Amino acid sequence: MGRSRDYVIEFGALPLGEHEFEFEVDDTFFQQFENSILQHGTMDVLVVMEKKSNMLLLDFTLQGEVTVTCDRCLDDMMLELEGYTELIVKLGDRAEEEAEDVIMIPSTEHQLDLAQYIYEYITVMIPMRNVHPDDDDGKTTCNPEILREIEKHQHSEAAGETDPRWEMLKKINLN
Repeated sequence: MGRSRDYVIEFGALPLGEHEFEFEVDDTFFQQFENSILQHGTMDVLVVMEKKSNMLLLDFTLQGEVTVTCDRCLDDMMLELEGYTELIVKLGDRAEEEAEDVIMIPSTEHQLDLAQYIYEYITVMIPMRNVHPDDDDGKTTCNPEILREIEKHQHSEAAGETDPRWEMLKKINLN
């Protein structure tokens, strides 16, 4: 799928100094990326770029919400995200080793596509574990049908009932 030019900064004609860019991220943004872990969400991205003679200093402020899968009940849930990160873009012709937050582009370039960086910054902000929050009474807001099914299987395992599919594997002699 072709990339949108909505996230491209044309920095070549800009004077030295600070410049602000605002971007809106929505569902169509996430659909640009093949096999994206995110499909739905809205994010506001503010990029403050300081243009210097041989580099660009970019400060990203990201705020919004995305839809993720609850790790407990597998239902969709909204997750609010807020974060800040920096990117340094060096302009030059010689190849230098790139660091995590430093990239090198040829000095002949006059534009920078931020879509991939914005996507990566959003996905990195997602916590490792996502579970529906508890309500005011301290009870989970996960799907109750799924929780009953999980509890049913936990009780059968605790009672010593073994899944018959495992019985054949127990008979294997590994010596």
